[in-house]
Amino acid sequence: MTTSSCRLSVSDEDLIETMVRMLNTQTNYEAAALLRRCRARFEETGYDNWDGGTYSFTLYVHVSPETFVLLKERVESLQEQIAQVLTAAVKPMSRDWFLVEIAPLVVGLPGRPDLQGCPVTKRVRRAVVTIMQQLAGNWNGSLDPLEFLSPLFELDKLPSTDSRFKDAVGDIRQHCVNNPEDWPADWVFADSRLNLLDGPDATFLAFVERSVHPSVRAPKAAQELVRKINHELQRDGWNLEELQIASDDVGYRLSPWNPAYGRAEESLHRTALILSSSWMYQEIQRIEASIDSDPALAIGTAKELVDTCCKHIADRMNIPLPASPDTPDLVKAVLKELRLVPDGISDQAKGAEVIKKTLRTLSTTTHGLAEIRNLYGTGHGKNSRHRGLQPRHARLAVATAAAFAEFIVETYKDRLRSEQH
Repeated sequence: MTTSSCRLSVSDEDLIETMVRMLNTQTNYEAAALLRRCRARFEETGYDNWDGGTYSFTLYVHVSPETFVLLKERVESLQEQIAQVLTAAVKPMSRDWFLVEIAPLVVGLPGRPDLQGCPVTKRVRRAVVTIMQQLAGNWNGSLDPLEFLSPLFELDKLPSTDSRFKDAVGDIRQHCVNNPEDWPADWVFADSRLNLLDGPDATFLAFVERSVHPSVRAPKAAQELVRKINHELQRDGWNLEELQIASDDVGYRLSPWNPAYGRAEESLHRTALILSSSWMYQEIQRIEASIDSDPALAIGTAKELVDTCCKHIADRMNIPLPASPDTPDLVKAVLKELRLVPDGISDQAKGAEVIKKTLRTLSTTTHGLAEIRNLYGTGHGKNSRHRGLQPRHARLAVATAAAFAEFIVETYKDRLRSEQH
């Protein structure tokens, strides 16, 4: 059973999940998305001995530096929304004080420079650890614990829990190699010196990668473990990919999962953030939930997201629209008003035609997205012989919507900056 960092009878993960559901119900989609996608942790930040003692805990919601800058003045209101549901959720269980602070995540990860990307949430870490605990204590495979851990940690600089030894090397050798029954088989996951559950992302990911190395685990066992672990890691944007190494052995290396779709997903969240659109957040959540399980729904929602983005910009720029405009109408009106060809480029200037052609293609792409929706999306009934599209087709639709939305929103921002000067 997972524990609470703030003296509650429920785990941190269950509390945060409850808060996300409350925020979604209140239509505070932006706050819910931040809480679900970003790294959230509770920390004891105060104590008052009045009335038998009262603790203060702060829920830190760490967002990317880019997101933090884009939030600007909305940080305070988002903190209030999260604090409101937090207070309501803990009231039956605690008399302690709870605060919320949204802060930028320090992104410099030690260790492997290539293990940088989406943070690995505690929920996913726990899920991966549970999988490894089911290996009957064989997390280190064919290696002894020191052989397994030495490439990952400077064990000779970590303290010993046994006063007879000066460092973790002697400690681990005595209790895991010489006397393997001294410690629980899964001690490594609870050891505060290694701090796998709360430590740097790079350290945890390197540990996972080493657990399926050919020197640690036989090919079939590694393959099965990779399948289970990837199911969890992909939730946070990571994937163990197969690669060929020396002597025809098969190894695995961690890399960002599905970079094309991951980039599109981040682009959509960034677009919703800039436009401060709760409705777009709801559409993004629908896409994320259906991209693999219901591709038709994801395709339909991607088309609707393009419409929502255009309508937001049209409202902000007072662009007149026809009654009940369809996607082509919305796209045409917004592209025309934004004047996407940079000022100062005449028809005779070198490259002007290329720029115009590219922009026409952008508009055509959104028209094609609408056609995909009409043929295979969620809005039309199908006969019994109809065979729907696959997740890869949905990812194409989502990536197209993301590229279009990002481009027009960035162009809209650029126009605002120009008008301010």
